This record gives sequence, C-alpha cells and structure tokens, in this order.
Amino acid sequence: MSAPVKATPGAAPEPPTIPPGREVVPGYEVIEHLSRGHALDVYDAWSAVHDARCIVKVVRPDRTGETRTSEALLEEGRLLRDLAHPHLVRAYAVPEEPQVAVVMETLTSDSLESLLDQRTRLRPADVAILGAQVASALRYLHAHGWLHCDVTAGNVLAEGSRAKLIDLSLARQEGADRPGAGTTGYRAPEQETGGWISAATDVWGLGAVLHEATTGRFHDEPPNGWLRSAPWPRRTPQELIDTIDGCLVQDPSERWSLARVTAALTRLAPLR
Repeated sequence: MSAPVKATPGAAPEPPTIPPGREVVPGYEVIEHLSRGHALDVYDAWSAVHDARCIVKVVRPDRTGETRTSEALLEEGRLLRDLAHPHLVRAYAVPEEPQVAVVMETLTSDSLESLLDQRTRLRPADVAILGAQVASALRYLHAHGWLHCDVTAGNVLAEGSRAKLIDLSLARQEGADRPGAGTTGYRAPEQETGGWISAATDVWGLGAVLHEATTGRFHDEPPNGWLRSAPWPRRTPQELIDTIDGCLVQDPSERWSLARVTAALTRLAPLR
C-alpha cells in the first residue's frame, strides 16, 4: 500500500504517496517520501542509472493534470541541469515520461533554517562565508538571465563552511511579477506589491537570510522597519551590519549590488 498522508480537517483527503520499493518514475525506486508541498512531492530514491541515491521531485498525483504545474517543474529541472555552479544544487536528469520529474543530487546537509532552529544564530564569520557563497550562486544565475526570487533560510543548505542554494521553482527573468510571489518574511517590497523584479530582488532575500542568521530572528511581518525590531548581537562587526542594511533598502535602485555585498563579506571572512 501507498503511504498515507494526513489531511487537513474538513478538506478532501490527500492522495497517497508512493511507498518504498516502488518506482516514482522508471529507473528510480523510492527509498522514502521526504516532503509534500502544495503541488509537488519529493522522494529519496535509488537510481539504477547512476547506481546511487538521489532526490526525485514530481508533481503530486492530484495535480498531474495541471499543465502549468508540470511545465514549471520542467523549467526548474532544465535550469538545474544546465546551470552548474559549486553553490547551486545540481540536477542529473529531467525525465518527461510518463510524467515530468527532476532528479537531483542527494545533499546530506541541513538547511540553514534547521540550523538556526537548533543554534539560534551563527557566528559573524560563518554568516559572511555562507553569504558570500550564496551571493556567488546568485551572481551566476543573474549572469545567465535568471533571478532566484525565493532566497530563504529554508532554501540554503549549509554543511560546515559550504553552502548550496536550492529550489528554482520560482525562478524568473527580470520584469513585472504578480503580487505576493515568494516566501513571507523574505519577499522584497516589490514582490509584496507586484512590482518590477530584478537582481536587487535577490539582494533583498539574501539580506533577509543574513539578518536571520546573525540575529536568530525570523520576521514574518511586512518589511517596513523590520530591522529595528531585532537587536544586533554584541560584537557583531559594523561592516556586517552595514552590509545587511545595504541589502534591505526599501528602494531597489538604492540597494547594494551583489558585487558590493560579496566584497564586504569576503573582507569579513575570506571566501572558501
């Protein structure tokens, strides 16, 4: 039998997940169901092709008829497959039959979100190293014409002094976007209102992540004045404070560039 999934009281029951031992798509045998989102399921799987464990992301069974959802997953998979960077999660394959799937590398590291839940905050040097690496991945995406648009603590994996940016499901090209795209607490002001998104939008997301990593505080309120609601820890370097403040300027045209952010972070802790 397929694994049961808890349903929200009053809502229609959710479809079962694929049980261990069954193939999620041909050649990829389920080890464990990892997570279920609004439209997607994520599995830990064994790849007969690669003779190794991998992560497989597919459309939920109750959403497979939605062309737009499948097309979005296909686009994300192609981006992760075609764009290779040391601090960006890597896709091995993007099968399209019998359904679209994205096969990615297995990463054993925890998300920054999980680490912060356990340790409250990171040391300034660790914040600087992590931030410079995520900025490097963002600059690479931007150079290829793409914005991440969902830089969050949950989308940054951290293992030792190495960070990887994951999840390109909201990746966009520069232009006008719908209001409210992205994750609450990390959205730039122009994402809240549905304005013009640009490289500066990802700078805001990076600043929000660095602020959370430094202070241990997550903010889910609208962005106006949010920095003043969480005091900086003692001995936080002024250059780190200035850098985070520079990322979180309301006007995107006045925010620091990623190049400037990287330079400041590298001065605080050399990029590894």
